[in-house]
Amino acid sequence: MTPREIAAKAVMITTLAGAMLAAVHVLGWIAETDAKVEQGMLEAYCTGVATWKVEEARGVLLEHRTGHPDYDEIAAERCPGLWPAGRATNQRQLAQE
Repeated sequence: MTPREIAAKAVMITTLAGAMLAAVHVLGWIAETDAKVEQGMLEAYCTGVATWKVEEARGVLLEHRTGHPDYDEIAAERCPGLWPAGRATNQRQLAQE
């Protein structure tokens, strides 16, 4: 192999390695973006369910409510803080009721 062929192969290998590194970086960025979008969609879903439940508890008529019911039936497990913890159990909490 001539020095020119060796240099050409070295450039080709370096270019290919750079392209592969860029592809891995782009795929990582896409996965991170997808996770952020999914989290945002879940937060919007949970907000809608919470709004619906609050308005339902306040007696807002069905046709005037905003938000939405738990259509996907995932709020109980995927929406932290949406469900009340239950009745108070210690004396301090009971005295405030």
